[in-house]
Amino acid sequence: MANLLTSRQKWQLALRLLIFYSPVLFYVNMPNTEKSHVFSPLFLGIAIAFLSLTMLMYFIWITFTDWIQYQIGIWLGKDFLMKFSIMALMVSIVIALGLSIAYTFTLRYTIKGILNVVFPLWPSLIPQRKPTEFSPDMWSYITRFNQGFTVVIMFSAFYLTLNFRAYQQLKDVQIKSEQLEKEAVLAQFAALKSQVNPHFLFNSLSILNSLIYEDVNLSARFVQQLSKAYRYILEQRDQELISLKTELDFIESYTFLLKIRFENKFDVLINIPDEIKNNYQITPLALQMLVENAVKHNRMSVSEPLLVNISYNAPFLVVENPLQLRDQPDVSTGVGLSNIINRYALLTDMKVTHEIINQSYVVKIPLLR
Repeated sequence: MANLLTSRQKWQLALRLLIFYSPVLFYVNMPNTEKSHVFSPLFLGIAIAFLSLTMLMYFIWITFTDWIQYQIGIWLGKDFLMKFSIMALMVSIVIALGLSIAYTFTLRYTIKGILNVVFPLWPSLIPQRKPTEFSPDMWSYITRFNQGFTVVIMFSAFYLTLNFRAYQQLKDVQIKSEQLEKEAVLAQFAALKSQVNPHFLFNSLSILNSLIYEDVNLSARFVQQLSKAYRYILEQRDQELISLKTELDFIESYTFLLKIRFENKFDVLINIPDEIKNNYQITPLALQMLVENAVKHNRMSVSEPLLVNISYNAPFLVVENPLQLRDQPDVSTGVGLSNIINRYALLTDMKVTHEIINQSYVVKIPLLR
């Protein structure tokens, strides 16, 4: 369920209740002898004071209702009250009825207290009239009607607040969906830019040209892995999440291409149980971006190879590489890590973290189901 409503939203809901129900309350409770004084200054003053007090009470009760709904969302699940289940209905009825009864007594004693203060101070404002001749049964009926009508108002306040929160949640989901789509496009753009740029393609073709004459079998594998890497990027462009196994298969192809390019200077070591690979998901190209960043920013040699380790530490996937920073790292697009962080922020409350530990750069990515 969405976060707590803002004060402006609560006042808007209170105003709606006031507009919906106040005319009925005035119509029912105003004696026929007073209807000729509707436009008198005295009546208008009393009406304004009554409406102001009522709207304030609505605001207070909507605030309380909103807080209760928020707490229920924390305890029983954010969508519990919006489910069409007997339990959710019973909880809603009990809460709304309890709020209605509390509101009825609060409003009654508040008005009675105000009248006890105002009437002695301004007795001239209270015109002397003959008391209205109502039987006890009629007074009982009027009292029960007002109490029942107040219960209806509070039920309306409860479900109006719940509906407003659901609408707000729907808007949040829509906004997050649009942001996620934008981040996915950025990720695909960054990946395609890094993979299909002329420099990468030139290197790949140059390596392939050499392999054809040196090792026919290896050149065939190189073409196969290069094709697999490009196909993965194009096929996964519309996905928010993919299986961890699929991403790791792609990383193996991507690593193969890099190892041919850098020979014995680079490697990616994957230590993930098969059970984890098959049961968890990850955002597409997240690992590729991290491996690419490691290559861009770190030096490598035969004596000091760059080893990227990918491991599992529940509930995170850990990507770690030693800090062997280049004097002049490759130009970065600035999209990689920030893109991963932004995409995960739209999918889960768990954070993507990155830090330096014992001269190693460590990134932790939440694994999702």
